[in-house]
Amino acid sequence: MPFYGICIIFFFSYLYILPVSFKLFIASGILFFTAIIPAMTILWMYKTKKVKSIGLNDRHDREIPYMINLFGYGFCLYFLYKTRLPIWVLGFFIGCIGSIITALLINIRWKISAHLTGIGGLTGLAFGLASIQMTFPIVLFCTLIMLAGILGSSRIGLGRHTLMQVAAGAMNGFVWIFGSILLISFYFNIT
Repeated sequence: MPFYGICIIFFFSYLYILPVSFKLFIASGILFFTAIIPAMTILWMYKTKKVKSIGLNDRHDREIPYMINLFGYGFCLYFLYKTRLPIWVLGFFIGCIGSIITALLINIRWKISAHLTGIGGLTGLAFGLASIQMTFPIVLFCTLIMLAGILGSSRIGLGRHTLMQVAAGAMNGFVWIFGSILLISFYFNIT
């Protein structure tokens, strides 16, 4: 989801004026560390029988992949800091890290939907951008909310999660990312 988040940032904020080569460099780095490395790790864990299914349906199978994701998101936060992107973009990744830590801790006792944490975070990003820029395309809001509903319904329909697990995941992502962007923009007086 961070890859989609950085694409939203680059296409729907004032950062659209950055050179395409720079945006591709940033997006490919984020894709590598938050999607490709974790996917390869899960595949390796599945092939070596360290997890029961590639879908990580058992909550006990999720601990190491969450830690790998946490490392990747932390690296991306440092990477974005070094590229001198605006501080609110770092807020997006701080929120991502917070939501992963929360999901990891909740996962010790109860299964939470990581899928809905991701889409909830993207929705929180959209609302955060709207707060900073005071304008935002309504089509993106509607699309993200509709996708969250479809994704949540499919997770429940497949029997992977309960309604509470889906709702908790969506709230986890939304609150962390929207809250991080708002707090950072308030603290650094970004309007």
